Amino acid sequence: MVTITVRKKQLVALLGNGVKFKDLDELGYRLELAKVVLESHDEKTDGLTLEITPDRPDLLSAYGVARALKGTLGIEAGSPKTRISDSSGHKIIVEKDAAAIRPVMVGAVVEGLKFSHDDVASLFETQEKINATIGRNRKRVSFGLYDADKVAFPIRFRTADAEKTKFVPLKATSPMTLRQMVETIPKGMEYAKLVEGHKNLPVLQGADGLVLGLIPIINEATSAVTENTTRLLIENEGTDWHSCNASLAMFCQDFAEAGAKVTRCEVSYPDGRNVFTPDTKSDGMKVSVSQVNKMLGVQFSPAHVVACLAKQRIDARVEGDFVHCEIPAYRADFLHPADLVEEVAIGNGYDNFEPLAPTAFTKGSLAPQTLHEQILRDFFTGAGYLELSTYVLTNGEKIRKAKSGEELVEVLNPVSRDYSAMRGTLLPNLLEVLSQNTHNDYPQRVFEVGEVVVPNPKLHEKMETRLHACIVAAHAAASMTEAASAGMELAKRLGKSFALGKFTSPQFIPGRCAEVWIDAKKAGVVGEVHPEVLANFGLQAPCAALEIFAGE
Repeated sequence: MVTITVRKKQLVALLGNGVKFKDLDELGYRLELAKVVLESHDEKTDGLTLEITPDRPDLLSAYGVARALKGTLGIEAGSPKTRISDSSGHKIIVEKDAAAIRPVMVGAVVEGLKFSHDDVASLFETQEKINATIGRNRKRVSFGLYDADKVAFPIRFRTADAEKTKFVPLKATSPMTLRQMVETIPKGMEYAKLVEGHKNLPVLQGADGLVLGLIPIINEATSAVTENTTRLLIENEGTDWHSCNASLAMFCQDFAEAGAKVTRCEVSYPDGRNVFTPDTKSDGMKVSVSQVNKMLGVQFSPAHVVACLAKQRIDARVEGDFVHCEIPAYRADFLHPADLVEEVAIGNGYDNFEPLAPTAFTKGSLAPQTLHEQILRDFFTGAGYLELSTYVLTNGEKIRKAKSGEELVEVLNPVSRDYSAMRGTLLPNLLEVLSQNTHNDYPQRVFEVGEVVVPNPKLHEKMETRLHACIVAAHAAASMTEAASAGMELAKRLGKSFALGKFTSPQFIPGRCAEVWIDAKKAGVVGEVHPEVLANFGLQAPCAALEIFAGE
């Protein structure tokens, strides 16, 4: 979850129409209907701490929250109108070398601003929250904010020599080279990974030669946004067009609703395209009324579905059984018609659904798979192993350290580098846990029964979820015999045959590992973990491991 702070007085004022809440409980209730949780209220500063779900970055500002509340309160309905004009005077030229590093650039200019100190602080908070959420810590999207009166158009997005190019970064008093910024200042060190491996680094440069910032790390001090800023340049670059455009549209929507004049920037790409950004054209998506009713267990009319969507600030029209929706450009959270069904449910109000009593008597019991897992857990616990429960999501580096040679199933847009892949085996996670417990006495014996995800080209989704069981014994006398004996006894308890076959793998000591066959089917591996793998995890005690497919 992401938290933001907005002033209560400001939020209520943005709602207009004399809206009042009798107490914080009523305000909290109304916020929850808009998918916002009120965590606390600081009476001294009048600050409301609000918790925002990661899938709704458009709610990361007071204007976004007010926009949603206006819908749930019935003050406004349907998509808000965004008045943004094109401007030929605000141009950004993207050069080929910069596009190779950050291929997407969008921008806009906002005029007629009146900033207070709190407004500036709120603006930068929203910027950082968007960078961290939809921007994936600036990897996918990164914002830059500048005093437009200090910027000379046209602007060039290009690369510059990291050893020779200098400017005064924010919160500094003297010029620094790009390399010095990356290696010495906190922001530079935090985001250096985004531009590592490049001799020349991406910068934004005005027509007067002033370098406006090292992209996507830090801006130059002269053009910083202050309380005196009346014209604001917003540039937004990254690796994904949809995310960059949607996040810029969020900012522009907020400023347009605040009464500012917003004009698009013309972005000239190296392939010859000239694009006016942001593109505020809505995206079309449809959902059938019968699908809505089936998923929610209701009998809503098409008109009621449209009305619910209107409360969620989405325009919709009915054509037969389908509701055709226009998704505003600032809503970046729609991926599937099921998202529209959720909007209908929220628009109707979860407290307005009538609970239905069960129509049939059923007697529940544990699924056969769960009973099978319990047998495995009971056996390994009885054998003296301590049960672990680790995440299915992991990272590729951990898997590579284990030298299993497995094909990675990677997450396309991971929230964190720590969760960038799906585990294909349990062993790396168990070795990592052991590496964090080297200060405890030996022997150490651990096991896990859990799901793994492996490639399977025969399936439509090209992946398969399987149940594995893995044990690891760590102590001076740990051996393949110990691990294999546990597997043999487990097979005996289950009434299955157990056999070993010839096998080699870089994760095990040669000659001290084998394939495991259960009921004449290849079911896993057993062996003594290779010293190089142990060293990768910082382990000094010998380890023996058994990992088998446990789905039957």
